[in-house]
Amino acid sequence: MTSPPDCHTEINFEVVAGVICDDDVDEPRSETSVLFEEMPMGDVSEAWLYDDDDDEVMGVLTQNFVEIPDDEVMGVLTQNPLPEQIGGGIDTPHRDFWTPMPIDDTTNLEKAIVLSEKRRRRNPRFNVEEVSYDALVDCDRIPQSSRGMPLISIIEVVRLLFHVLLMRATVDMDPHDMIRFILFADELDRPISTCLMQVSQMTVEVLFAAVLKVLQSKSTIKLDEGFAIEVVKIRRPRGGARNARPVNPNVDRLKKTSVFAIDDEGTHLCCAMSLILGKAIIENDADLPTLRKRANKLLMRKAMQLHTTAGVPEGPCGFSEIAIFERHLNIQVIVIGPENIKETSYKGPERSEKIYLWLHDNHYDLIKSPKGFYGASYYCEFCNVPFKTLIAHACSDICHICRRDQCVKGSPKRCSHCDRNCASDDCYNAHKENGICRQIWQCRKCCKVMEWRKCTKYEHKCGETRCKETDQSSGDHIVNFVVCQYANGDEKVFGGYDALNQFCTFLFTKQHKGYVIIAHNLKGFDGQFILRWLLEKGHDPKVIPQGSKLMSIHFQTLQMSFIDSFNFLPMSLSKLPKTFGLVELAKGYFPHLFNTEQNQNYIGPLPDQSFYCPDTMSSSERVKFMDWYEHRKADIFDFQKEMLLYCRSDVDILRRCCLEFRKEFMATAGVDPFCYVTIASACMACYRSRHISNGTIAMVPQNGYVCGNYSKDAIRWLDSVSEQKNICIFHAQNGNGEVTICGVKVDGFCEETNTIYQYHGCFFHGCDLCYDRDTIHPLTGSPMHALRQRTDDMTRRFKAAGYLVVEMWEHEFRRMIRESLTLKQFVLNHEVVDRLKPRDAFYGGRTNAVKLMFEGTAKYIDFTSLYPWCNKYCQYPVGHPTIVTPEEGVTDISDYFGLVKCTVLPPRRLYHPVLPYRHDKKLMFPLCRTCCENLIQEPCHHDTVARKITGTWVTEEVKKAVEKGYVILKVHEVYHFSKSSDSLFKTYIDTFLKTKQESSGWPSNINTEEEQTRYLDDYLSSEGIQLDPSSISLNPGKRAVSKLALNSFWGRWGMNRDKSQLTYIRTLEKFNKLLSDNTKTIEELYFPSENVCAVQWKLDEKFLDSIVYRSTGENDPPLGNFLGEFTDELEGETITKFISGGPKNYAYVTSGNKTVCKIRGFTLNYANSLALNFDAMEKLITNMDNPTTIPITNERKICRDAKKRRIFNREEIKRYGVVYNKRVIQSDWDTLPYGY
Repeated sequence: MTSPPDCHTEINFEVVAGVICDDDVDEPRSETSVLFEEMPMGDVSEAWLYDDDDDEVMGVLTQNFVEIPDDEVMGVLTQNPLPEQIGGGIDTPHRDFWTPMPIDDTTNLEKAIVLSEKRRRRNPRFNVEEVSYDALVDCDRIPQSSRGMPLISIIEVVRLLFHVLLMRATVDMDPHDMIRFILFADELDRPISTCLMQVSQMTVEVLFAAVLKVLQSKSTIKLDEGFAIEVVKIRRPRGGARNARPVNPNVDRLKKTSVFAIDDEGTHLCCAMSLILGKAIIENDADLPTLRKRANKLLMRKAMQLHTTAGVPEGPCGFSEIAIFERHLNIQVIVIGPENIKETSYKGPERSEKIYLWLHDNHYDLIKSPKGFYGASYYCEFCNVPFKTLIAHACSDICHICRRDQCVKGSPKRCSHCDRNCASDDCYNAHKENGICRQIWQCRKCCKVMEWRKCTKYEHKCGETRCKETDQSSGDHIVNFVVCQYANGDEKVFGGYDALNQFCTFLFTKQHKGYVIIAHNLKGFDGQFILRWLLEKGHDPKVIPQGSKLMSIHFQTLQMSFIDSFNFLPMSLSKLPKTFGLVELAKGYFPHLFNTEQNQNYIGPLPDQSFYCPDTMSSSERVKFMDWYEHRKADIFDFQKEMLLYCRSDVDILRRCCLEFRKEFMATAGVDPFCYVTIASACMACYRSRHISNGTIAMVPQNGYVCGNYSKDAIRWLDSVSEQKNICIFHAQNGNGEVTICGVKVDGFCEETNTIYQYHGCFFHGCDLCYDRDTIHPLTGSPMHALRQRTDDMTRRFKAAGYLVVEMWEHEFRRMIRESLTLKQFVLNHEVVDRLKPRDAFYGGRTNAVKLMFEGTAKYIDFTSLYPWCNKYCQYPVGHPTIVTPEEGVTDISDYFGLVKCTVLPPRRLYHPVLPYRHDKKLMFPLCRTCCENLIQEPCHHDTVARKITGTWVTEEVKKAVEKGYVILKVHEVYHFSKSSDSLFKTYIDTFLKTKQESSGWPSNINTEEEQTRYLDDYLSSEGIQLDPSSISLNPGKRAVSKLALNSFWGRWGMNRDKSQLTYIRTLEKFNKLLSDNTKTIEELYFPSENVCAVQWKLDEKFLDSIVYRSTGENDPPLGNFLGEFTDELEGETITKFISGGPKNYAYVTSGNKTVCKIRGFTLNYANSLALNFDAMEKLITNMDNPTTIPITNERKICRDAKKRRIFNREEIKRYGVVYNKRVIQSDWDTLPYGY
């Protein structure tokens, strides 16, 4: 595909109360402050901005991440260097689970694997190296039996390939360095990636497991087809490797009294020795005189003791080990060097006691005085920056006026002498007392701060700064027009190919400090340009990502926030005036494709219709455009004038609509919505500030009240002991989880016998029978004997505390299973199910067609405000739950209210199953688990074991399921809430429902005073709300705000918090701190600019309300206008023919001969609807035995490169086909649930 021509873009901004906005976007989003408007030039049509296909966007790689291989993956590993246990006590199957294909010539196979380096890039600032390889296989050298075979069939060959890859990639790396692999192949939908981890932890099994999980679904990939591999390497600074005495070319720092040189005599204890000495200096330890002596044994002994008590193996220490020392000693450590002595490489969490270390030549020395170390007059402990004059440094953590770190804001007061605006009277007095006022002053016009001794008020002249032009690549969208407005309507216009740089330079100044900038479609278009500009300038803004899109941008330096008005007003910009009852400045269309460099000064006839892309408009909108064009084709078209009018109109309407929205929301909710990112978060703020009652809604932990790692074999052993001795042993799978004794969670504890039960995995506890004592543990870096010593020490602590201790080693339990038939049978029949996780009960809605084709009479009805009805009238739990793990055999849950994790047996012949089941990321409603998981389109013949389903549901769902024939086989765990309420959200709903109803005006059929009185009484009787007749008048803006608040409230409650975060970093200190944080898993790392690193990470873990139905005239549900009642979506018409190709994918013909087609993921504009319509869908459905697809082409699809934050065009081809696998299809196009 050839590269598209340069594409240029105009942006209209608007600032409303410190707010900037954007242009029209037709994305039907559910979440959405004033104003960018971008107008694509060259190859872009307005309609393309409205596509909402994140999965089609080019940008950050969507990858398959594997951190620790799970049971399913490990089950097919042919070799496993670890015993049958993988990190965190997760069990793995026996090695004989898989029968490997024999390799007939291993040596020849190694030669057959050709890895050629394609590209090597290094970022010296962060000491990161990216290496790309092409991996090819010489087919003549691979075993005959493996040629042309799918990879899944030749496991050993694939394993050897990754062994060679791992060895070659890590040959020059240290164990503590970090590495990540990304694999690309033509047959893959997306790359395969591992997480960033230490070289010592990146085993062949970790890499192989990530690939194997994909091969199980991509079973046709062959070895000889070739693939590409990208390797990311990070060198980690580490001290203690040698005791070198460095000399600075300018000044020998070791000769200065500000540095204490540590001599560890080759023991690699320099880090711990420095920390012990630094701690002694802070606390003025009695042994300080002795500890100050060089090469003294006392300091060395204390360092060894620190390693032991902190649990850090003796030897060279990196930042991960320093983080452990920090927590143990309750100190903050700041490391200077080694890459750049002017930067801090590591800075721990803020604590009162601070110790500075100098890392050089893999050795740590103690810095006693950072100010002396740098030879500076001042040193800022917040920013870790030396400076010689007060004006030379502006710290973000202290008041820049009075230079105090605890300056309290009050009523601002301007100093008449230095012209600086003090935060309060206290701040004013302090800046006078400490002499700041006599040293520096500020110009009121240009806001520049200067020193009195260098420039007085009379000598100073305000200057101007010229902006540099930006260089854009071919095919990228270039911003060439910007219109922005303040809340009061003041306007700024920037034109030309430097418009973005001009605008950003104007925007990011102290003049706009604290502003909120709002854009319509910030997330998908406008924000990308702003973020790219910031990154190119070396800034590290905070962002909230949504795939390759941006929910918000926060520029910390000036406290500026960029938010998307679409997250508050989820509609196209063209629909906003009608919503708020406003009139646009100008109406019309703009020829986006005419916006090219050669047409910038065009004055002449109206451009041809093709420049307006009419085929990308909807059919109705296309008719309107044709009429508009016909009436104006004789007009003279001035390109610059028309572009300004078009952009100005859009910015103006967005500004006024945002202000109207903000005014109405604040009047009703008492909350400024633009202090938040979405309408849902603003609604939550309103609820929490005005409607919530104390002690009603619990903050439930993300992974449940009981969570943690445990070994399933440990649970099996503990339960076998409990059954054999008839005692109760608390463990991770019952009660409140593992009991904590002596500050440590134990595997099992019997309260009645005061006995601790400990199950020791041989690999993690250093079993001296299974491992050589000097073997280095690949995950901890400690020798096996050290792990065994810690295990024995812990046992002695328990016994010393008066507890009985029973220990079981993994190899011994495995032997017992082999020798005892009874125990073996117990283990085989003992199902270990994970603890209840509340979020597992959050399934979403049932969107599906149960009849793929129907002719007759059907109706289309919808619920009236279903979510608000649920919030107002349904029962909700109150407070924290009681966690119940019922005894074996107890299956009655009628007395429980809350959540239940249980195993159920669905009934047969239930057309609409009750309980949902999630399989392969799809929501299903099956009657047989096995049929569902294998998508079996045949009658079910499975037994109880194969049909049973285990899941977490709301107890009321399960109770209804039991009514319909489900049988509860086993209750694993219950979260029971003894208190409940149907009024938790009543006041919130009533508040906005009242304003919505009043601002809707009187119904059209109500004309007399008597009818009005009856209407008020009926509403009071139905909803319990007394409407104010004096307030009932049509107010479109207020009605729109109230409706949004009613329907958006639920979104915040269902927010998924387990999402990847994106952090931009520009300092080596923050970079190393993030890499050393063991609570985060690094998923992606790249460099959008030379001085900024982007890290994508996650925290580590230690309903559709409408119905289309056949109508007989007797089965119609009652209709109404109140909450929760049905309304007729067809306004009296009926459906005569209906077809569906799957969820959110249907079309129908009405009795009025109107055709409607809805297909998720496809924009059915004029051109697309010619190919994809009712007749085309019907043809595909009736020929499902010979499946075909319909290609839909978008020649100029706007795409986003999330790494470089580029906006560009590419050709996109989507194929529509019928894919229906949620139920079993019958010959009459009816469907039945799996297992029916």
